[in-house]
Amino acid sequence: MKVFHYINFAVILLLIIAICVVEEVIVSNSLSEMHTRVLSIEKVVEEKDDLLNMDVVMEIENLEYVWTRDEEKLCYLVNHKNIQEIGQEIAKLKLYIADNDIPAFKVSLELIKFYCHSYLHFMGANVHNVL
Repeated sequence: MKVFHYINFAVILLLIIAICVVEEVIVSNSLSEMHTRVLSIEKVVEEKDDLLNMDVVMEIENLEYVWTRDEEKLCYLVNHKNIQEIGQEIAKLKLYIADNDIPAFKVSLELIKFYCHSYLHFMGANVHNVL
């Protein structure tokens, strides 16, 4: 009978580890894609020297689409309050485009990169999540 308890314990532990690994993959893929898109937006802004053009607007629209798509997944895995800053910064980017405020636009891009980078470090799977 003790063997049955050990088998149950092992199955439950393996299931929890699998869930943590899936969480890590989803979170890291989403945040890495956001980081990559922000880098491409920075390149477009450097090339154009103006925010009032279609390339920048389309890049921001794509960034917002990717974020809203991934945010729905991330809300199931992490606390929404922990990741809402990225959505707020994307909304600010749209305002900065309308005002053609390049310095503030670049600051918001840097904040999104910072949030993505820092969230990758503390939202990953670890031993504390498993236990």
